[in-house]
Amino acid sequence: MADTVQFYMEEMIPEMRDLEQKGIFSKKEIASILKKREKFEYALKRRISKKADFLRYIEYEMNLEELRKKRRARMVIKAKMSISDYAGPRRIYFIYRRCLTKFKGDISIWLQYINYAKKTGASRTLGKIFAQAIQLHPTNEKLWILAAAWEWEENANVVAARVLLQRALRLNTTTESLWHEYFRLELVYIAKILARREVLGIEASPEDLEKSLLEDKDVDTDNMIKLPGVTGEEFFGKEGDNMDEDEEEPVSGKKAKSKSSKKAKKHTPLTEEKAEGLKSETNPVLRGEIAMVIFRNGIQEIPHSFSFRKGFLDIANSFIKPKPLKDDSIQYIYDSIEQDFKDIPEARALVARRPIDAHKVDEVGYVKGVSETVKAFWEICEGGNIKLWELFVENMEEEYRKTQEDNLKLYFSKTIDKIFSTIAKKKIHSEGLYLLHINWILTTSSLSVENISKKTLAILDKATVEYPASRPLLLQQIRLLRTLPRSEQTTRLPDIFARALNAHSESIAIWREYIIYLRDAFRDGTMNKEQVEKAFMDSIRITTSLLPDVTEERAEIGLIKQSVGAWFLDWANEIEGIAGVRRVYLMLMKKSLPELGFFMACINLEKDSADEDEARTAIAMLYDKAISADDKNEDTYLSFLKYLNDTKQIETANKVLWKARKVVTDYDAFSQRYNSMLEGRWTEPSFGVMKLDQDQDAGMDLDTDS
Repeated sequence: MADTVQFYMEEMIPEMRDLEQKGIFSKKEIASILKKREKFEYALKRRISKKADFLRYIEYEMNLEELRKKRRARMVIKAKMSISDYAGPRRIYFIYRRCLTKFKGDISIWLQYINYAKKTGASRTLGKIFAQAIQLHPTNEKLWILAAAWEWEENANVVAARVLLQRALRLNTTTESLWHEYFRLELVYIAKILARREVLGIEASPEDLEKSLLEDKDVDTDNMIKLPGVTGEEFFGKEGDNMDEDEEEPVSGKKAKSKSSKKAKKHTPLTEEKAEGLKSETNPVLRGEIAMVIFRNGIQEIPHSFSFRKGFLDIANSFIKPKPLKDDSIQYIYDSIEQDFKDIPEARALVARRPIDAHKVDEVGYVKGVSETVKAFWEICEGGNIKLWELFVENMEEEYRKTQEDNLKLYFSKTIDKIFSTIAKKKIHSEGLYLLHINWILTTSSLSVENISKKTLAILDKATVEYPASRPLLLQQIRLLRTLPRSEQTTRLPDIFARALNAHSESIAIWREYIIYLRDAFRDGTMNKEQVEKAFMDSIRITTSLLPDVTEERAEIGLIKQSVGAWFLDWANEIEGIAGVRRVYLMLMKKSLPELGFFMACINLEKDSADEDEARTAIAMLYDKAISADDKNEDTYLSFLKYLNDTKQIETANKVLWKARKVVTDYDAFSQRYNSMLEGRWTEPSFGVMKLDQDQDAGMDLDTDS
């Protein structure tokens, strides 16, 4: 191991000597660089290498190279490029290769390697990297897509991009993103050709067509959009014939003229038949037939996915001008969706939107499209499908917010009102329709706040009776009631909160509303101190009994447990000061099992105390409790160490650091974070405690809190 490290260090001597001679780094700085590199090399040579060691080494070398470039630029060195100018990037590439030898299966490292090669403009190296990565990970669609994008966007080589995506699809026939990206590639290619032809006025005559497409020698390339070159071979060659050809590179300047003139000698005059074939109306490539072949093959491989079909439409509709896909091709996609997904409401709604999606808001045909779309929605909703009614409202709201024209806004507004009146007459109800109706009133009504609240509460009273288990409806009812006079709140809210917390004790949003209600009730004298404290203790008892948050789906429970206790402390601090905080947390430590966030909330309040001596003792005790609650949490140690360093308790800080060294999983990574903390670059997290944000508007915002 030592011999290998020594060999690598000796290889650095010419580079370091060159840096010193140019005056970019001093002798002291070079010694420091060599010492740091030696430490990294030994870390890479340990028996079990760690990915973090490689990444830290790469990060250090990147920062060092940036510093070298800045100093060189500032010194205005006119000498020729020498070993120190390319040794840095070469070493970074070398470290990446060593890292990937150890961690071939880590996609994230391959992606970082690819990004670095792109950043440094190493085209040849990048091609080799893509080949190696794809060979090792042939089922990773992201690598295939990145490689194809690089061939097309950087090399202007559509043939190579096609080959990559075709090979990817042979290996991953059911990967939706690959089909979509291949479809997108063909449309982008067509759009660029059409844009180029429009700029050059190619449709004028066969002579101009031949001159512009095949020679390009009279075009002012300095003042036109850089687009890939187009050859007759790309139009007339059969799809797939050129899969193994070398990539085609754009040419410019004098070389471009000489090469194009050489090609001109080899080309035969463009016949009328070929000129006809190059026209966008008759050419199969420009008509989008290759893209449609991709679509048909894709839906054969993935026949039962509506989102897959919709993805093709989204791509096709994302182009404005020129549109690469003709209307009949887009209609073919809509027809296939309508035929194969008759029972899916979203599919039927998408087909109904066809007239609107065919035009942008500011285009002439948009108004006509709106009329046809509304008519289509009324027709498909006649069957009484509730989901279709919801989609009808959602689509009209989307268009209402999209348009800026007053008459259109009024039309959409009247249509939405008509929808809600129609479903009320037909007695069609759902939780989603109630929420949409309430949201529409809250966001668009011109009534006063009081009248809006009364109107929406009337709807919510009916909705919560029909759907008593609906959390979003109940939450919205609570928020709207809180906008009413205090007397009405006192009459209705206690019963609603009792029902809500019994049915939805795992909702942080409902707990937040309840705590705000308690604080407001104490502030206006509706509840006294003993009543509020009893309510808080009951809340702590309920949240403590909740099952632990062992799965991602139940992650909100941990937030509830820690936040409710922290909110109790905030209230105690507001009415009694630090003495009340200490009374509460000592009581809770005896009667419940507080978690890490609770102790950190206590610590933050103690740090604001005026009594420094008593606070210092309490903070030390609370940090010990916090570490005992979760001894693997690095942020707890860092927070404690920051406090100890700020208060000059160096001896205690060393003891805590020694304890952390034995407990944390990766001490090297922890040491790096510790150094960042000492340099002031570490931010203390919230430790799972949600801010109450009591001043936030509670009534006029629809939060569905799923």
